[in-house]
Amino acid sequence: MFRTLLFLCLVNYTPALTTTAFAAKWTAFNHVVMSNTASVEISNVYSGKRCLFLCLQNEACVSFFYRRQHRRCQFHDVLFMSPEDGEHENGTVYYSLTTGVCPFGYVHNRLLNICYQLHLDDIYYNDGLADCASRGEHLLVIDSADKQNHIVKQITSSSASTVKSYFIDGSDAANEGQWVFHDGRPMTYFAWKPGFPTNTTDDRDYIAANKGGKAYLWQDRKGSESKFYICEKDL
Repeated sequence: MFRTLLFLCLVNYTPALTTTAFAAKWTAFNHVVMSNTASVEISNVYSGKRCLFLCLQNEACVSFFYRRQHRRCQFHDVLFMSPEDGEHENGTVYYSLTTGVCPFGYVHNRLLNICYQLHLDDIYYNDGLADCASRGEHLLVIDSADKQNHIVKQITSSSASTVKSYFIDGSDAANEGQWVFHDGRPMTYFAWKPGFPTNTTDDRDYIAANKGGKAYLWQDRKGSESKFYICEKDL
């Protein structure tokens, strides 16, 4: 997905939250709008820079469309990945937000304080784990219903990301039935699909958010299966 850095602004906007904000323009979405999925839309806005300022004030805002011909900002709590899912609208441009602590191309959910990236590469568990680790990251930790609901919304917001299931953090490889995160913390929240986990001894030691029914409930799966994966950067 092509993107270009737009601008740097809002230095010392609010020290408790951030000192710098960036917007990255996603050129593949030029003249495209997701007209029926906005969480908030604001009228009488005369620049993309003003949209960025307003997005930063709204902690739920992850990305935004600046609809030039309508002078409107359309805020979203997900990062879209499939321009073909939208509708044509002349002059509309799309940006993602980062406050400098989360890299471009990642989803920065400030309400949940998470920074992560969906990887639409069909690979084995250990290969996905190694790719995350190569950037100092780990597979995505989901430890609350709010995070689970957000991840499901993010995945299902784009047709390209709904093709496969996803490996996320969590394993019982050390002790069957005792699920822990990558850092050894015991897991206390689960979103298992009915009938799971199987807790068998056939190497189903890893968690996959399963695409069945687009609910992305969890299954215990083998590391030798290939799936998409999600990396998280600690903030």
